[in-house]
Amino acid sequence: MDTMNDFANRPMPPLPATKVSVPRHTTAWLGVQTLVIAVFSAIIALIADGIGDYGAERQSQGLLSESSSLMVSDSASYCFALIAISLISITLIEVAFRKYVNYLQYALIGCALGLFYLMLLALAEFMPFWAAYGIVTVMTAGLITLFVKGITANVKAAGLTAGILVVEYAVILILIYIGSLALLIGSILLFVIIALAMYFTLRMRQTADGELIIK
Repeated sequence: MDTMNDFANRPMPPLPATKVSVPRHTTAWLGVQTLVIAVFSAIIALIADGIGDYGAERQSQGLLSESSSLMVSDSASYCFALIAISLISITLIEVAFRKYVNYLQYALIGCALGLFYLMLLALAEFMPFWAAYGIVTVMTAGLITLFVKGITANVKAAGLTAGILVVEYAVILILIYIGSLALLIGSILLFVIIALAMYFTLRMRQTADGELIIK
């Protein structure tokens, strides 16, 4: 009887603590992420604009042709849109594939996109602009694609990233060469991009714990 009483009075062992998952991809996070991307894109765009001005200096030194200098400057003028769209696309990929991309990795991707213009200027001194543009596009898109593949461990996410970058750089090259129609086509493309952004926001849903998902 005493043994049974001792067993009954024995304190129960503490239950293991349950791990509460804190949602990462929330509406507030998306707002902060968009603001950070806008500020970072503006900073890189200012640097790219400086690279475009440096191209004019290289031209005055006889190291760069006038046409190549103008096209490098024109390509740099699209820097903000390119980096902002690219990083927002990475954000949507992060949400869609439930992966975590930290701010350092975002900064490295942004720096790679900004370095594009310096490499473009350097190569344009030794070869035609279109050839330099193609080489640097392959280098930049390939590097970022491999980086995203390493982060997400997902071939589909990496392929989507590569497709977005190639389309962006191809569109910018077309806008550079068409000259007077660039404003019209660029405006139409921005309208399409905004429409796509609206579409993806409509597909976003919040789970019970506040986590964003894309259906």
